[in-house]
Amino acid sequence: MRLLGWEPMPWQRDVLDVAFEIDPETGMLWYSEIVIIVPRQSGKSSLVIPWGMHRMMMWPDRQYLLYIAQTRAKALEKLVEEHHHRILGSKFKGQLVPNRRGATLHLSHGDEHMRFRNGSKWAIDAPTEDAGHGGTLGLTIGDEVFAQKDDRLEAALLPATTAVPDSQSMWISTVGESKAKSPFLWKKAEAGRARSELLRADPRALNNPGYRTLYVEYSAPEDADPDDPLTWWACMPALGFTTTVGKIAVFRDTMKDGFYRPFLNWWGDDLASDWKIPEERWAVVGDADSQIARPELVYVVDISPDRDWASIVVAGVNKRGQYHVEVVSDGPGTGWLVHGEGDGDDRLIGLRELLEHDPGAVYYEHKTTGTLLPDLVAAEIEAEPMPAADMMVAAPGLLDLVLNKRVAHLEQAELTDALAAAQTSKVGDGWKWVRGKSLRPITALVAASYAVRMLALKLPDLAYDPVAALRAANSK
Repeated sequence: MRLLGWEPMPWQRDVLDVAFEIDPETGMLWYSEIVIIVPRQSGKSSLVIPWGMHRMMMWPDRQYLLYIAQTRAKALEKLVEEHHHRILGSKFKGQLVPNRRGATLHLSHGDEHMRFRNGSKWAIDAPTEDAGHGGTLGLTIGDEVFAQKDDRLEAALLPATTAVPDSQSMWISTVGESKAKSPFLWKKAEAGRARSELLRADPRALNNPGYRTLYVEYSAPEDADPDDPLTWWACMPALGFTTTVGKIAVFRDTMKDGFYRPFLNWWGDDLASDWKIPEERWAVVGDADSQIARPELVYVVDISPDRDWASIVVAGVNKRGQYHVEVVSDGPGTGWLVHGEGDGDDRLIGLRELLEHDPGAVYYEHKTTGTLLPDLVAAEIEAEPMPAADMMVAAPGLLDLVLNKRVAHLEQAELTDALAAAQTSKVGDGWKWVRGKSLRPITALVAASYAVRMLALKLPDLAYDPVAALRAANSK
């Protein structure tokens, strides 16, 4: 770390002291898995990069490191802007092997990596079930794994580490918005907490040779006061080193409830929230058998402000004359929105595929999703920005439809979870959904509200009266 320009913070030194403990019988590293959950801006990169360099340089045989982030694009950004940049500016610069053009960062599409003079290789990959195939890995690093929806990535990587007797797998992240949307990380957290409690009760369990996982978590207790600086000191290991109480106080004041996850490591599921649309009324209009029965469709695509989550929602009319609203794709990142991503039941369907199968009008909110427009144009997808006036009435409009049983949803967790976490703010005499204050991404809910609103505007042009249709359906 010092050769790379960092002085270890106490929490980093603690992690390193334990993670590199040796099995006295074999001389190999004791811990094969390291799970670290820390708040944002705690020094993850200044821990990950030296850890990787140690693996690259300090083994008698050449080593292979695979770094994976939320998406391949994020991993490439880290490789270029942080990993390579830091190594290039350090005493390790001379250990990098240049390509034929003299560049020490190899950027062949699909094989971005750094290679070292001893034959070691530092590469990136996408977070898929194919990650790490074809190689033998000494160190795998999964960064910000809150975005992993299942354990397929781990299942893909573990076999590649079996041939290296002292291989290590590191999972490092801030908590996810919800346990449902971050099941992989939550499973690691749940297991780590349980084992910690067991070891407190019976320290003799430390002698169990099967305990090869190091679990480290910095988070505030659920009953802690989020405004008390003592709470911050207890759960922010970089406080006093790379940040100050004054800065954290500003973040707390400006971020409101959005402060909880990145700085206190609180899962959204553990925080109580009032439902703007009453939970019991939302349950009443849930209908897993509802289907769109008319050809008129409206699609809305929505992206979270930090672009780490996106949703596509479709609205139509079911056979009972109700507005039918359905989340067709909901997942991390934005790269899949146009052409889709993945295979089988886990595929994220893109707009191109949806429109080819079931044509409809496409809308988006320019402020959060306007950056997608060039990709839409390139794919020859016609899309229109949401008018400001319609955006202002979309959320109250969805509430009205729910209260009057004029809408049906498929009981999808993507919508229900977003509704449970969604916060609101007043706009004139009305109100709207507020993204930044909500405890998890609410893109599905925002898109659903917009989709129903834009469909309602189109129905009069079709000489269609949903109220009359609903009355007719109820009279039978």
